[in-house]
Amino acid sequence: MLETQPRSTVRTIVASFLFTDLVGFSKGTAAEQYAAKASFSAALRRHLAPLKESDYWIKDTGDGALIAFVSNPEHALYMALALAHDYAAPTGGGEAPAASLRTGLHLGTVKESIDVEARRNFIGDGINAAKRIMDFALPGQMAASRSFFEAIANLDAAYAALFRHVGASDDKHGRAHELYELAPSDTVLERLRADVIAEAADAAPASGAAAEPAARPAAGAAAAPTPTARRFLLLGLALAVGLAAIFAFLRMREGAPISGTAAIDGAGASSSPTAAPKGESTARPSAGAAPPSSAQPRSDSAPSQPASLAPAAAAPRAEVTERPPVEVSLPAATPAPQKPAADLRVRTPARAAPSSGTMASEPSSPHCSRILEKAALGEPLTSDEKKELANTCR
Repeated sequence: MLETQPRSTVRTIVASFLFTDLVGFSKGTAAEQYAAKASFSAALRRHLAPLKESDYWIKDTGDGALIAFVSNPEHALYMALALAHDYAAPTGGGEAPAASLRTGLHLGTVKESIDVEARRNFIGDGINAAKRIMDFALPGQMAASRSFFEAIANLDAAYAALFRHVGASDDKHGRAHELYELAPSDTVLERLRADVIAEAADAAPASGAAAEPAARPAAGAAAAPTPTARRFLLLGLALAVGLAAIFAFLRMREGAPISGTAAIDGAGASSSPTAAPKGESTARPSAGAAPPSSAQPRSDSAPSQPASLAPAAAAPRAEVTERPPVEVSLPAATPAPQKPAADLRVRTPARAAPSSGTMASEPSSPHCSRILEKAALGEPLTSDEKKELANTCR
């Protein structure tokens, strides 16, 4: 038969189990049970605090607890001796008496499962045998199986000295168990407690170093870009360089300067792409002179220059038109009436139109300058502008 769906993986582990309960717990009143359980739970939390949560698994059994130590069997020995020390001390104030606690220790195998409350659980012979070992223990006694004894005794001679073989006994199902009695020892307990604390101290820097890279970007340093982000960044840079190269090539092919049309003449005077009306021009200050102010009118002795002088200075370059500049004699300028600099306008003398009927312009008039500028920039010309460019605007 061919399976079409994969089966879920069931993990099998080997763990050291500690099964303990409070003897006579159910015979007490509700107040006595509450006090006994609170004291027992506080002792468990206090001794389990140095361990990592991944080192053990604990389950409440009502009148006791089942703890599976999955990383180190010494943790089970430490917990058994710590609980025995707490319950062997004189108690008072409603706490559980010393003879109310019994403990069983066993090393066995179990399988992971999910219980009816959707929580992690273990099932298997390891838990069943630990429960039977605890049942053999007397109130105030700690019993251990042979498998747990052999795992612990080979680690340290001081551990082996705590165990005493008491023989074999059958459980209620007829299964024989070799039992060992574990004697309490404050000396071994302090050694184990120091080892547990040292393990926690060694694990703290490792966890802090692992968390340091995640916290470093929040401290202010920018996080390194991911490979995908680097690819997009390189693609964007390549696209920007390509567009810049295409734009420069087109500008060079048109024959116009990349910086614009503001520096056509060699003297540094700028001309606006929007031409003034024919026969009129607005006077503009030179590049180095201060701008005129309406509060300081110009002197009467300084005659106004005709508007045709500015276009004459802005003659087209030889490499654009491939024609030599034409010298033009202009009529004498007449002084203009004194006006504020912002409203100063002069009119160029008009020329008679030629008999052919086409509009003629002076070579240095603003109209010719506009035609020459359009020709230099490669803009389309009308038929009249082409005739004027060929006959008059030279």
